[in-house]
Amino acid sequence: MAQSRLETLDLHRADSGHDLWPAVEAAQYARLIEHDDPLTDIEAARMRDLIDFFSTCAEQWEGKPTADQAVALEQLELRVTALKALDLSVYWAVMQGRFATAEGDPVDLPVAVLSIAHGGAPSIAVCLPTAPGGG
Repeated sequence: MAQSRLETLDLHRADSGHDLWPAVEAAQYARLIEHDDPLTDIEAARMRDLIDFFSTCAEQWEGKPTADQAVALEQLELRVTALKALDLSVYWAVMQGRFATAEGDPVDLPVAVLSIAHGGAPSIAVCLPTAPGGG
């Protein structure tokens, strides 16, 4: 039985909504979002708000005019700022993932990785499993 290995990925803190632009672009194809356990109901609500809005942006990004994309990034910034007020930071990275098509052929696609974590370090490292034979 093949075992997956862990790959360490460095995520960088988003200091503004515009920092998340590459992640939104990649999230159109695939996204992995994780977060620390919320300590309060307000943390939980603000985390959910960012996650839901980020996902909506990704799902509608391709068809949006540039001006609407800029407004969406400003809305993301409001959510990042609201989390900062609670000592929560949004971290992101884009990686390549290999997926099988319906025909079984592999295809490489960008994957957005987002994390919401307590504190404000400039970057964090996360461990992700790699597919057997990958990485």
